[in-house]
Amino acid sequence: MPRLRPSLFWQARHKISPQSAPLLNVCRDLPSTAAEFRWIRQHIASFPSPIPPVLRLHRLCALRARGVPLQYVLGTQPFGDLEILCRPGVLIPRPETEAYTLLLGQILSAAAAAAAARDFSQKTQILNVLDICTGTGCIPLQLHASLHNSNNASSNSSKKVTTKITSHIHGVDISSKAIALARRNLAHNFPTFKQNQEDQKTTGENKSTITFHKHDIFSPSFLSDPTIFPEDKTEKAKKYDLLISNPPYISPRAFATQTARSVRNYEPRLALVPSPSLAASSYPSAARQEDVFYARLVDIVSIKKPRRVLFEVAGWEQALRVVGMVLDDMRLRGENYTLEIWRDWPDGSKDEVVEVDGVNVRVRGEGDGRAVYLYQTEEGC
Repeated sequence: MPRLRPSLFWQARHKISPQSAPLLNVCRDLPSTAAEFRWIRQHIASFPSPIPPVLRLHRLCALRARGVPLQYVLGTQPFGDLEILCRPGVLIPRPETEAYTLLLGQILSAAAAAAAARDFSQKTQILNVLDICTGTGCIPLQLHASLHNSNNASSNSSKKVTTKITSHIHGVDISSKAIALARRNLAHNFPTFKQNQEDQKTTGENKSTITFHKHDIFSPSFLSDPTIFPEDKTEKAKKYDLLISNPPYISPRAFATQTARSVRNYEPRLALVPSPSLAASSYPSAARQEDVFYARLVDIVSIKKPRRVLFEVAGWEQALRVVGMVLDDMRLRGENYTLEIWRDWPDGSKDEVVEVDGVNVRVRGEGDGRAVYLYQTEEGC
C-alpha cells in the first residue's frame, strides 16, 4: 500500500477537522475521510451519552483509524429498507448481497401475483423461504420487508388487487452470535412482529413468520429437523419457494492475499472460509475447499426441491464451477431447473448468454459474478 503524502493529513486537519486526520490511514483520500467523519459525528449526535461528545468522537475515530470496519464502529449498516445492526463476530452485509436480495423480492412478489391471477380462489399466496448461513439476518428480513411492501402496494392501488402474501421465513446459522444478532435485528426493524406472532397463536390467523435457528447444515439431522422442514400432507407445505444461501466461499489463500486487512483482522473467518475438515470428511470429492458448501447445498436442493434457489459466489470462476456442479446433479437425478448467473448489479440492462457444459446460461447485470440462480422451469423466472 503506497504511503500517503503529509500534505493530505494537513488538508484533513484544516479542511475537515483536526480529529479527522487519523481516518486517512484507512480512507486513503479526503472525500472518503470527510464522509466517514460526518457519519461518525451523526452517529454521536443520534445516540446521547453521559460521555462528552468530543471524547466519543476521539475514541470512535481512533477505532476506525486502527482498521475496525466502519459498520462495527457505528453499529449499523443500511440494507434495502432496513437498518441492520452489526457486531463483531458476525459478517457485515455487503452492497452486492443487498442488490440481489432486492431483485429476489421483486421476483417473488411478481410470482405470487401471477399465481393469484391463475387461481382466483387463492386470495392469499403463501411463500416459504429458507436462508442458510443467515448471519445478521439481513437477507430474510429484507425479503420480508419487500413482500410486506408488496402487500401495501396492492392494498393502496386504485386497481382491484386481491393478492395478499403471507411469508414463512427460516434463517439458519451455525454461529450462536449470528443467531442472537439476527433475532435482535428482527426486533430492531419490526418491533411489533413478536406480538403479531403471539396474537396468531391466540386467533389462529395465518400471519407471516420469521424464525432463526442454530444448526449445522452438514449434520445428518438437519434435513429431518421438523422446525425447519415440517411434515405436512399438502405438497405446498413440503416445498420451499426459495432456498437462498450466502455461505463461506473463500479459499485460505484468497483470504490471506485478496481480502482487505480489516476483513482479515476483524470479520469472522468462520463466515468466509470453509473448514478444511468439511472437505476431508463430508465431501472429499469436492475439488476445492472453497466449494465444499456448494456440494452440500446442491444435495439439499436435490432432496428438498425448492422452487427457486440462489447461491452467492465469490466471482466469475466460482460461479462457473457452481453451475457445473448443479448441471452434473441435474443430469444425475433428472431435475429440471433453469440456471442463471447474476453479476454484482443484476438489475442492470446488460444481459448475455454463456455456454456451460453444453447448456446456455443467461447472465444478468454488470460487474463480477455474484450469484447462481436457478428456478424450476415451470415456475418462470
